[in-house]
Amino acid sequence: MAIQCKRDYEIGGHWNEVCEEHVSCHEEKQVIWKRLAGDEKSEKSRTFVFSEGGHTVGNALRSIVSRYPEVLFCGYTVPHPAEANMHFRIQTSGVRAVDVLRRGIEDLEKLCDHTINSFQHGLCAFSAVQEHRTTRDTTLAH
Repeated sequence: MAIQCKRDYEIGGHWNEVCEEHVSCHEEKQVIWKRLAGDEKSEKSRTFVFSEGGHTVGNALRSIVSRYPEVLFCGYTVPHPAEANMHFRIQTSGVRAVDVLRRGIEDLEKLCDHTINSFQHGLCAFSAVQEHRTTRDTTLAH
């Protein structure tokens, strides 16, 4: 059964279908996260299952989402080390949990981009200093 998605969302530079049930990456044809069955009582409380998720993504996303003022609870579990799934739970005071998750993923992506840019800038600065020292030492040796 095909699920009709309401809007598009971008994760990692790939356009993805988004709906209340799942996010799938068109390029890799895999589900990135889906809503856990039996979790339909309230839009404010959801558990999402991330395929290929682990403690690295779970802890980073949890630390971002838990700081939002509308979030009452945020946590994750990796049910079994042999499985590549991560369960991520969000409970809010009013907004939909899926919207908080989207915002958290967007903020995590921005944080990762900033970290990469800062590292690359620092690496370039370090390389320039090292090159200057090497050139200076070579000149002094002659």
